[in-house]
Amino acid sequence: MMMKCARPKSVLFALLLLLASMPGADRALAQNKMSAEDEAIYRNMMKSVGVDPGAANDAARSNAASRPFTEGKNGIVDYHIVGVYQGRTNVSGDSNWMAYADVTDSVTIDLKWKLAESVLSGTPTIQNAKSGVANPSNPEPKCAPPVIKGEYEHYELQGIKQGPGGALELQVKTAYPVVEVAQFCTGARKSIPASSKVHPEEMVVPSPVMLGMSLPDSDSLRISADRKSLIQKKGGWTWTFTPTPAK
Repeated sequence: MMMKCARPKSVLFALLLLLASMPGADRALAQNKMSAEDEAIYRNMMKSVGVDPGAANDAARSNAASRPFTEGKNGIVDYHIVGVYQGRTNVSGDSNWMAYADVTDSVTIDLKWKLAESVLSGTPTIQNAKSGVANPSNPEPKCAPPVIKGEYEHYELQGIKQGPGGALELQVKTAYPVVEVAQFCTGARKSIPASSKVHPEEMVVPSPVMLGMSLPDSDSLRISADRKSLIQKKGGWTWTFTPTPAK
Protein backbone atom coordinates (compact mmCIF):
# COMPACT_ATOMS: atom_id res chain seq x y z
CA MET A 1 0.00 0.00 0.00
CA MET A 2 1.45 3.37 -1.01
CA MET A 3 1.40 6.25 1.45
CA LYS A 4 0.71 9.80 0.31
CA CYS A 5 3.38 12.35 1.12
CA ALA A 6 2.61 15.89 2.24
CA ARG A 7 2.76 18.38 -0.58
CA PRO A 8 5.95 20.48 -0.62
CA LYS A 9 3.85 23.65 -0.34
CA SER A 10 2.22 22.46 2.87
CA VAL A 11 5.55 21.42 4.37
CA LEU A 12 7.26 24.72 3.50
CA PHE A 13 4.32 26.75 4.77
CA ALA A 14 4.41 24.89 8.07
CA LEU A 15 8.16 25.51 8.37
CA LEU A 16 7.71 29.21 7.63
CA LEU A 17 5.03 29.54 10.29
CA LEU A 18 7.22 27.65 12.76
CA LEU A 19 10.17 29.92 12.07
CA ALA A 20 7.97 33.02 12.39
CA SER A 21 6.72 31.85 15.78
CA MET A 22 10.15 31.09 17.24
CA PRO A 23 11.23 33.43 20.06
CA GLY A 24 13.38 36.22 18.67
CA ALA A 25 12.41 35.61 15.05
CA ASP A 26 10.75 38.99 14.73
CA ARG A 27 13.77 40.74 16.27
CA ALA A 28 16.18 38.87 14.04
CA LEU A 29 14.27 39.92 10.93
CA ALA A 30 14.20 43.53 12.09
CA GLN A 31 17.94 43.59 12.84
CA ASN A 32 18.86 41.99 9.53
CA LYS A 33 16.87 44.02 7.07
CA MET A 34 16.92 42.50 3.61
CA SER A 35 18.15 44.39 0.59
CA ALA A 36 15.61 45.19 -2.12
CA GLU A 37 17.05 42.36 -4.21
CA ASP A 38 16.91 39.83 -1.37
CA GLU A 39 13.38 40.90 -0.49
CA ALA A 40 12.28 40.37 -4.10
CA ILE A 41 13.84 36.87 -4.06
CA TYR A 42 12.11 36.13 -0.74
CA ARG A 43 8.73 37.27 -2.01
CA ASN A 44 9.05 35.31 -5.25
CA MET A 45 10.05 32.20 -3.31
CA MET A 46 7.01 32.56 -1.03
CA LYS A 47 4.66 33.13 -3.95
CA SER A 48 6.10 30.16 -5.86
CA VAL A 49 4.87 27.82 -3.10
CA GLY A 50 1.49 29.54 -2.79
CA VAL A 51 2.24 31.49 0.39
CA ASP A 52 1.23 35.14 0.73
CA PRO A 53 4.34 37.02 1.99
CA GLY A 54 2.12 39.55 3.71
CA ALA A 55 0.30 36.79 5.63
CA ALA A 56 3.61 35.33 6.81
CA ASN A 57 4.76 38.78 7.96
CA ASP A 58 1.43 39.34 9.75
CA ALA A 59 1.88 36.00 11.55
CA ALA A 60 5.32 37.07 12.75
CA ARG A 61 4.04 40.48 13.89
CA SER A 62 1.07 38.92 15.67
CA ASN A 63 3.33 36.48 17.48
CA ALA A 64 5.69 39.27 18.51
CA ALA A 65 2.84 41.48 19.76
CA SER A 66 1.18 38.71 21.76
CA ARG A 67 4.31 37.31 23.45
CA PRO A 68 4.63 39.98 26.19
CA PHE A 69 1.01 39.35 27.20
CA THR A 70 0.98 35.55 27.02
CA GLU A 71 4.26 35.41 28.94
CA GLY A 72 3.25 38.06 31.51
CA LYS A 73 3.22 37.58 35.27
CA ASN A 74 0.66 34.86 36.18
CA GLY A 75 -0.97 35.37 32.77
CA ILE A 76 -2.46 38.68 33.95
CA VAL A 77 -3.01 41.68 31.67
CA ASP A 78 -3.68 45.16 33.09
CA TYR A 79 -6.37 47.03 31.15
CA HIS A 80 -6.88 50.79 31.21
CA ILE A 81 -10.30 51.39 29.67
CA VAL A 82 -11.73 54.80 28.83
CA GLY A 83 -15.28 55.30 27.61
CA VAL A 84 -16.40 58.64 26.14
CA TYR A 85 -20.03 59.38 25.25
CA GLN A 86 -21.42 62.09 22.99
CA GLY A 87 -24.88 62.19 21.44
CA ARG A 88 -28.44 63.55 21.33
CA THR A 89 -30.24 61.88 24.22
CA ASN A 90 -33.69 61.89 25.79
CA VAL A 91 -33.18 63.18 29.34
CA SER A 92 -36.79 62.59 30.37
CA GLY A 93 -37.43 59.72 32.77
CA ASP A 94 -40.71 58.97 31.00
CA SER A 95 -40.15 57.63 27.50
CA ASN A 96 -43.62 58.83 26.51
CA TRP A 97 -42.33 62.42 26.74
CA MET A 98 -39.37 63.58 24.71
CA ALA A 99 -36.80 66.04 26.04
CA TYR A 100 -33.68 65.82 23.89
CA ALA A 101 -30.33 67.44 24.66
CA ASP A 102 -26.68 67.20 23.65
CA VAL A 103 -25.16 64.92 26.29
CA THR A 104 -21.52 64.13 27.08
CA ASP A 105 -20.14 61.72 29.64
CA SER A 106 -17.10 59.56 30.37
CA VAL A 107 -15.91 56.74 32.61
CA THR A 108 -12.50 55.23 33.32
CA ILE A 109 -11.92 51.62 34.34
CA ASP A 110 -8.73 49.89 35.47
CA LEU A 111 -8.89 46.12 35.83
CA LYS A 112 -6.80 42.96 35.79
CA TRP A 113 -7.69 40.30 33.23
CA LYS A 114 -6.58 36.66 33.18
CA LEU A 115 -5.97 36.27 29.46
CA ALA A 116 -5.91 32.48 29.05
CA GLU A 117 -9.23 32.06 30.91
CA SER A 118 -10.89 35.36 29.89
CA VAL A 119 -11.86 36.11 33.49
CA LEU A 120 -11.67 39.10 35.78
CA SER A 121 -8.97 39.05 38.45
CA GLY A 122 -9.38 41.14 41.59
CA THR A 123 -11.58 44.22 41.99
CA PRO A 124 -11.66 46.87 39.23
CA THR A 125 -11.37 50.59 39.99
CA ILE A 126 -13.95 52.96 38.50
CA GLN A 127 -13.90 56.72 37.95
CA ASN A 128 -17.19 58.27 36.85
CA ALA A 129 -17.35 61.77 35.39
CA LYS A 130 -20.29 64.16 35.59
CA SER A 131 -22.54 64.26 32.56
CA GLY A 132 -22.77 67.43 30.49
CA VAL A 133 -26.14 68.59 29.14
CA ALA A 134 -26.68 71.38 26.59
CA ASN A 135 -29.14 72.59 23.95
CA PRO A 136 -32.41 71.01 25.17
CA SER A 137 -35.02 70.85 22.44
CA ASN A 138 -38.27 69.27 21.38
CA PRO A 139 -37.98 66.60 18.64
CA GLU A 140 -40.24 68.88 16.60
CA PRO A 141 -38.23 72.10 15.99
CA LYS A 142 -41.30 74.38 15.95
CA CYS A 143 -42.41 73.19 19.41
CA ALA A 144 -41.35 74.75 22.74
CA PRO A 145 -38.16 73.26 24.21
CA PRO A 146 -38.20 71.36 27.52
CA VAL A 147 -37.08 72.93 30.77
CA ILE A 148 -34.59 70.79 32.70
CA LYS A 149 -34.68 71.28 36.49
CA GLY A 150 -31.80 69.37 38.02
CA GLU A 151 -28.84 67.24 36.99
CA TYR A 152 -29.03 64.46 34.46
CA GLU A 153 -26.53 61.64 34.97
CA HIS A 154 -26.30 59.59 31.81
CA TYR A 155 -23.93 56.82 32.87
CA GLU A 156 -22.85 56.07 36.44
CA LEU A 157 -20.98 52.76 36.51
CA GLN A 158 -21.74 51.21 39.90
CA GLY A 159 -20.08 47.82 39.60
CA ILE A 160 -18.38 45.24 37.37
CA LYS A 161 -18.57 41.48 37.67
CA GLN A 162 -17.77 38.43 35.62
CA GLY A 163 -20.47 37.70 33.05
CA PRO A 164 -21.21 34.67 30.87
CA GLY A 165 -18.97 33.55 28.02
CA GLY A 166 -15.88 35.50 29.07
CA ALA A 167 -17.68 38.86 29.01
CA LEU A 168 -18.06 41.42 31.80
CA GLU A 169 -21.38 42.52 33.25
CA LEU A 170 -21.58 46.23 34.07
CA GLN A 171 -24.19 47.67 36.45
CA VAL A 172 -25.11 51.11 35.08
CA LYS A 173 -27.31 53.76 36.72
CA THR A 174 -29.02 56.59 34.82
CA ALA A 175 -30.52 59.44 36.87
CA TYR A 176 -33.21 61.68 35.33
CA PRO A 177 -34.02 65.18 36.66
CA VAL A 178 -37.41 66.87 36.80
CA VAL A 179 -38.25 67.92 33.25
CA GLU A 180 -41.06 70.22 32.15
CA VAL A 181 -42.33 69.52 28.63
CA ALA A 182 -44.83 71.46 26.55
CA GLN A 183 -48.09 69.65 25.89
CA PHE A 184 -49.49 69.84 22.36
CA CYS A 185 -46.31 71.52 21.15
CA THR A 186 -46.85 74.97 22.70
CA GLY A 187 -49.48 74.31 25.37
CA ALA A 188 -49.31 74.11 29.17
CA ARG A 189 -46.23 72.43 30.58
CA LYS A 190 -46.31 68.99 32.13
CA SER A 191 -43.80 68.13 34.86
CA ILE A 192 -42.07 64.77 34.48
CA PRO A 193 -40.82 63.65 37.91
CA ALA A 194 -37.19 62.77 38.64
CA SER A 195 -36.34 59.08 38.55
CA SER A 196 -33.47 56.65 38.16
CA LYS A 197 -32.89 53.27 36.54
CA VAL A 198 -30.21 50.62 36.98
CA HIS A 199 -29.60 48.19 34.14
CA PRO A 200 -26.93 45.62 33.19
CA GLU A 201 -24.70 46.03 30.16
CA GLU A 202 -22.31 43.53 28.61
CA MET A 203 -18.71 44.41 27.80
CA VAL A 204 -16.43 42.14 25.77
CA VAL A 205 -12.74 42.73 26.48
CA PRO A 206 -10.78 42.52 23.19
CA SER A 207 -7.67 40.34 23.32
CA PRO A 208 -4.31 42.19 23.23
CA VAL A 209 -3.17 39.62 20.65
CA MET A 210 -5.21 41.65 18.13
CA LEU A 211 -2.68 44.47 18.37
CA GLY A 212 -0.40 42.42 16.13
CA MET A 213 -3.05 41.78 13.49
CA SER A 214 -4.07 43.70 10.39
CA LEU A 215 -7.61 44.78 11.28
CA PRO A 216 -9.94 46.63 8.90
CA ASP A 217 -10.74 50.24 9.81
CA SER A 218 -14.12 49.53 11.40
CA ASP A 219 -16.08 51.02 14.29
CA SER A 220 -16.57 47.46 15.55
CA LEU A 221 -12.84 47.29 16.36
CA ARG A 222 -9.80 49.20 15.16
CA ILE A 223 -6.20 49.65 16.30
CA SER A 224 -5.01 53.09 17.46
CA ALA A 225 -2.40 54.96 15.43
CA ASP A 226 0.33 54.10 17.95
CA ARG A 227 -0.77 50.41 17.93
CA LYS A 228 -1.05 50.39 21.73
CA SER A 229 -4.83 50.42 22.07
CA LEU A 230 -7.96 48.80 20.66
CA ILE A 231 -10.94 51.08 19.94
CA GLN A 232 -14.65 50.31 19.67
CA LYS A 233 -17.46 52.71 18.72
CA LYS A 234 -21.12 51.96 19.36
CA GLY A 235 -24.24 53.85 20.43
CA GLY A 236 -22.52 57.19 20.88
CA TRP A 237 -19.73 55.63 22.94
CA THR A 238 -16.05 55.37 22.06
CA TRP A 239 -14.27 52.74 24.16
CA THR A 240 -10.47 52.64 24.21
CA PHE A 241 -8.84 49.51 25.66
CA THR A 242 -5.12 49.84 26.48
CA PRO A 243 -3.56 46.58 27.70
CA THR A 244 -0.15 46.21 29.38
CA PRO A 245 1.47 43.02 30.71
CA ALA A 246 1.20 42.78 34.50
CA LYS A 247 4.49 43.30 36.37
